[in-house]
Amino acid sequence: MKILLLARNGTLLVITLTAILTLASCNNQQRKEQTEGRTEVVKIETATPGDSTKNFTVYTYEQKDEAVREANSELDKLNRQIDELKADANARSAELSAEVKADYQKAITDLEKTRDDYKAEIEKLQNSTQENWEQTKRDISSKYENAKRGVERGWKNFKEDVNRSVEEVEKSLR
Repeated sequence: MKILLLARNGTLLVITLTAILTLASCNNQQRKEQTEGRTEVVKIETATPGDSTKNFTVYTYEQKDEAVREANSELDKLNRQIDELKADANARSAELSAEVKADYQKAITDLEKTRDDYKAEIEKLQNSTQENWEQTKRDISSKYENAKRGVERGWKNFKEDVNRSVEEVEKSLR
């Protein structure tokens, strides 16, 4: 009797598991059929100046060469961003008033000064000793953040000023 009961329970268990697996596979097939005709939209976000922050304080003195390489890499990025800002300002110079152009030239000059300060810190980092390493790391991180924020503000202000200038021109044409 016990064997018959165990066999019956075992059979019920096998039937139950088979039913669950069958339902699950049918559900997966339905999902597949529902999504076959759809096009999936993938959103790609592009990097903007300021998407990433480099923290130079995490490097040890033994990693000095790596920190200098990374600092120079960030300097190259800043140079490219400043060049892009200049190119955009030049490309849209016809849309900008003389006042806005002068403001941009001053802002770009200030950015280049900030970038040059950061570059000087890279030289200090390269020539640092173990005794002044901690302070030098803090100094370069601070100069980097200043330069990065300056470029971010430059882009933001440029976009706002271009939009404002275009609106002014449109108003004057009405």
